[in-house]
Amino acid sequence: MDKGKERTKRRKAIRRKKNNVRMYPFYRMISWDLLFYYPIIYLFLTQVKGFSASQALFADAFYTFSNTLWLLPATWLVDKVGKKNSLIIGNILYSVSILAMIFMTSYYQLLVIQFFYALGYSIKLLCETNILYESLPSHVKRGKLFSKIDAKASSNFFLFDAVSSVIAGLTFTINGYIPMVLCFVTCVLTTILTFKFNHTVMEEEKPKNVSFKKYVGELKDSFEYFNSSTRVKSLFIFNAIFSGILVGIVNLRSSLLKEMLVPEALFGFVFAFLQIGAGVLARYQDKIQKKLKNKTLMVLSLPVSISCILVGFIGKDQLSTSSLILVIFLYFIQQSVRGPYMGLISRYLNNFTSRKIRPKISAFKNLTANLATGIVTLLCSLLLKVTTSSNTFIIVGCISTIGIVLTLDYMRDRVGLKPESYPKIDVKYSTRKPKTITKNAKTSNTKGTTNKSTNTITKTQKIKK
Repeated sequence: MDKGKERTKRRKAIRRKKNNVRMYPFYRMISWDLLFYYPIIYLFLTQVKGFSASQALFADAFYTFSNTLWLLPATWLVDKVGKKNSLIIGNILYSVSILAMIFMTSYYQLLVIQFFYALGYSIKLLCETNILYESLPSHVKRGKLFSKIDAKASSNFFLFDAVSSVIAGLTFTINGYIPMVLCFVTCVLTTILTFKFNHTVMEEEKPKNVSFKKYVGELKDSFEYFNSSTRVKSLFIFNAIFSGILVGIVNLRSSLLKEMLVPEALFGFVFAFLQIGAGVLARYQDKIQKKLKNKTLMVLSLPVSISCILVGFIGKDQLSTSSLILVIFLYFIQQSVRGPYMGLISRYLNNFTSRKIRPKISAFKNLTANLATGIVTLLCSLLLKVTTSSNTFIIVGCISTIGIVLTLDYMRDRVGLKPESYPKIDVKYSTRKPKTITKNAKTSNTKGTTNKSTNTITKTQKIKK
C-alpha cells in the first residue's frame, strides 16, 4: 500500500516537473528581461524625466550595487519559501517598480525604485534557470538538455525583444510613456504566468524554519568552498569581468548614438538589429561549445572587449554615416555574444553540483557580476562628466581587454578538464559517481577472446559461485 502511494506521488512529481519544462520556453521568451524597456530607458530618463546622462548612468550603477546588497537576503528568501513563491514575489516587484517609474517626479524617487527593483531582479535571477534545471531528469546529459531548452527559450526572447524594440522606438516618438506602459503590461502577464509553475521538489520546497543567522553560517561554508575550488573561482572571476562589460555598456551605447545625432525613432531599429544577432547565436550555444570546446570563453570574450576600443575610435567621427554603420556593426558583435554566453556560463557553473549548493552558486555568481557591472557603470558615469562617450568606450575597452587576457591565462589549467582530472574539492558536490581506473586493467586478444580488467574477472567469478 505504501509502495503504491509512493509510486503515485512520484508520478505526480514527474508530471509537475514536465509541466515546468513545457512552460519554461514561453515564460523565458517574455520575462528573461524587460521588454520595450532598454531601447528607450536612456531617452525616457533624459528627455521625458529631464535627468542628465551622468545621472542616468549613476542610477544604473546604483541599481547594480543594490543587486549586490539584496543577494544574501534574496538567497535566504528563496530557500525559505521555495523557488515558485519567490519568483512570484520577484515578478510583482518588477511590475510595481515599472509602474512607480512611470509616475516618479524626482531623481531620489528613481533611486528608491531602483533599490526595490533590484530585489525583484535578484530573486528572478536565482529562481528562473534553477526551476528548469531541477525539473529535468537527473542524469549525465542533464547539462546538455538544459542548454538545449534554455538556448531555444533565450533565442525566442531575443527575437521577440527585437520586435518590441522597434515598437518601443516608434511609440516613443508619439509619447514617451507608451513603451513604459507596454513594459508594465508584460510584467503583469509574466506575474500571472508564474503562478502556473509547480514546485520542483515538493517536500523541500515547503517553507522552512531556517533562521537568518544559521543561513549566513551555511553561506559562509559555501563561500569557503568557492574560495578553495580553483575551477569555480576561475569561472566567477571571468564571469564578473565579462558580464560587467556586457551589461555595463548598454546605456553607454545609447549615449554614443545620441552624440552621433541618431534620431530617437531609429533607436528601436538599432536595438532590434542587435537582438536578432543574439537570438540567432543563442540557438547555437550547444554547437558553439562542441566546436570551440576549451576555447569557447576566449572566442566569445576577446572580440567584445576589443570592439569597445574600436567603437571609441570610430565614434569620434560623429557626423559620418560610414562611421555610424561600423559602430552599429560592432554593437552587433557585442550583443550577439550575449545570446550564447548567458546559457553557457550557467551550464559550466552547474556542472558537478547538487541541488543544495546550486542556489548559492547562482547567488555568488550574481554577486560578483553585479559588483563588476556596478563598477563599470559607475566608471562610465564619472567619465561622462569629463569626456565624451567615445573616449569612455576606449578606456573601458582597454581595461577590460587586459582583465580578460589575464583571467584566461589564469584559467588555462583550472577549467575545462575531464571530471577525473579535477581535485576532489572541485567535484565535492557532484552527483555523478567518479570513474575509477584500475591499475591492473589490461586488454589483450587471444584466439578472438578479450581478457577484461581484474574488476570484471572478479565479478564473473562471483556470479559462477
